[in-house]
Amino acid sequence: MNAHTIVEWLNQQPTPPPSPSPLPNPVPEEPPGAKAILGLLNNVKWAAGVALMAAFFIGLTVWAGGRWVDHHRAGKVGLVMMLCAIGGAILYGIGYSLIDGFSKG
Repeated sequence: MNAHTIVEWLNQQPTPPPSPSPLPNPVPEEPPGAKAILGLLNNVKWAAGVALMAAFFIGLTVWAGGRWVDHHRAGKVGLVMMLCAIGGAILYGIGYSLIDGFSKG
C-alpha cells in the first residue's frame, strides 16, 4: 500500500504557474507619523541596551561584594544577574534578524 502511494505521488503532474495579475502593483508609501514612531522605537532600543549593560555591571558589583564579605547568596544573585544580562544581550543582538526572518515567512 505504501509503495502504491509513493508511485502515485511521484507520477503527479506539476501544476501550471498562476497567470499574472491584471492589477497594477502600487508603489509603497510611508505612512503618516512614521518618523515619530521610528524615533520612539530607536529610543526604546537604546534604553534596552543601556539597561542590559547596567544589569551586567550591577550584577558584577553584587557578585564581587558577595564574594568579598563571604555572603554566598549575594554572590549567587550577582551571578544570576550577569547571566540574565548576557542572555538578554544575545536576544537583543539576534532579535532583529529573528523578527525579520519570521515576518518574511
